[in-house]
Amino acid sequence: MKIIDLTRVIQEGMAQHPAHGKSPVFLSGTRSHDFWKRLEYPNPYDPDDCVSFQNEQIIVCGHTGTHMDSCFHADPESGYTIDRMPLECGFGNAIWLDVSHKFKPKGQISAKDLQEAEFRSGASILPNDIVLIHTGWSSVTDPAEYSTHFMGLAKDAGEWLREKKVRTVGIDSCNLDAHDMAHPVHMNFLRPRSLGLDNSDFIAIIENLVHIDQIPKARFLFSGAPIPYLGATGGQIRAMAIIES
Repeated sequence: MKIIDLTRVIQEGMAQHPAHGKSPVFLSGTRSHDFWKRLEYPNPYDPDDCVSFQNEQIIVCGHTGTHMDSCFHADPESGYTIDRMPLECGFGNAIWLDVSHKFKPKGQISAKDLQEAEFRSGASILPNDIVLIHTGWSSVTDPAEYSTHFMGLAKDAGEWLREKKVRTVGIDSCNLDAHDMAHPVHMNFLRPRSLGLDNSDFIAIIENLVHIDQIPKARFLFSGAPIPYLGATGGQIRAMAIIES
């Protein structure tokens, strides 16, 4: 078995979508190794060593780094806050699609691009799949460029994925939508009542993935359930691709 980490490291000054406030702020915690060592509690397994602990406090937006959006993020009438998003949205059979040949600032990925990428993968998107989209945008290292000129999906790409009956869609960019203030993909996926569907017929969204192109097979097992912040609109995930030998 091989595991590929698809998670962006959380740190101060990291790239963040401008709509989601500051990047993380790391504060001193309530414990430090230096303080504990002065207490001189001996390590019961090593008499020349002292017991010590350290922690920290972090101020962070739920949409910082690799995260899942809840339906409530895009629909005030939805009861699906991040703590109520089904765990299945972050765990299950998955496929990744390579559209990195379309790489460009503010690039839009169309339904045709996704259809062609599926064909090139040699695999098929199945109902309830988790679909990860590799645009190559995660390779952008400048935080301002990454967060303002991001790539995303066009309206018809979201509609094509809806027709495929997928469970979750993730992307290596800070916004699943392309540069469109109407956010059609978010409305399609997280506010299904806009389509005349039940609120439970949503498609979960994961953003800010990395290393998708390192997954050696088109199909794999994905793991990335969100932190259950009570009543919140999003939560970080530790995204992993699990490939069986």
